[in-house]
Amino acid sequence: MKYEEFINLKEVKPVYIINGGESFLTTSALKHIESLLNLAYPDFNKVIFTDESYKTANDIVAACQVAPFCDEKRLVVVYDYLNKKNETERKVFLKYFENACSTTCLVFFSTNKSEFFTSLEGKAETLDCEKVTPEFLKVWVKKQVNNLNLDITDGALVKLLDYCNYSITKVDTELNKLKTIYINNTKITEEDIENNVTKDIEYIIFDLTNAICQKNNEKVYSLIEAMLKNKEQPVTIISTISNHFRRLFYVARSEFSNREMAEMLGVKEFAITKYKQQAQNFGQRALKNIYDKCIEVEFMSKNGAMEGTNAVNFLIANILNQ
Repeated sequence: MKYEEFINLKEVKPVYIINGGESFLTTSALKHIESLLNLAYPDFNKVIFTDESYKTANDIVAACQVAPFCDEKRLVVVYDYLNKKNETERKVFLKYFENACSTTCLVFFSTNKSEFFTSLEGKAETLDCEKVTPEFLKVWVKKQVNNLNLDITDGALVKLLDYCNYSITKVDTELNKLKTIYINNTKITEEDIENNVTKDIEYIIFDLTNAICQKNNEKVYSLIEAMLKNKEQPVTIISTISNHFRRLFYVARSEFSNREMAEMLGVKEFAITKYKQQAQNFGQRALKNIYDKCIEVEFMSKNGAMEGTNAVNFLIANILNQ
């Protein structure tokens, strides 16, 4: 179930798996479940399990089978199930799912994508807490801005989302920064975004690749210098560049639709359009050569054969020479 659909529900189901990369969404989804349960006696009816607080899946199931005290339901939350991830444990949960206690809401919660939780999908209600749609995010941002008694121009809204790579977690962080800054005329402008919002590294890499296509060496090295000054680790920069050119190479060769490619690459459809535009500036052979060089330099930087900053500059020089 998509987050956008779930957040409008008024009733809870017996078992949920909240599992995804957007920490804002996972946390918000859990809060929504708690608000729907509206526990009057959380000390008795809310049970939290962490990896250190139980031994087996049977401990969790036993907690789910306890009757609620003066509330209609109990809430059992299992954070980051890192222990006993084997078939025996999985079978215990699957058996419970078949006849889950109707007076308990069991929530498996993880802010990271977990293979163990993924193996349970289809047997419980799974909440998709990866990125929301751009349309949902735009409406959400406008609502948050209005709650701050501010306004935002259309251009500033688009720039904010671009800078944050359409991540609601990053957007939330940047809005919290903006609300502490005086905004002239109570309206957030493009200039306010440019001066105060930290660009996501994925956005910077798009900008960097555009500069490479335009042979704008000055801007290329200016962007690299800015990332290093902002404490981005050289190996992170190299890995992000490598991943970017891997996607460009894939998009350049693929005959799949934008939607299919977006699913395969784990990005939104609008990003595929941007990748296609950039890929047209390189031939397939050049993209393959660049990606191979990225892998080579990434390996050298990780095993200590090349110092980080030197590795970044060496990689960029090679890309510019393609």
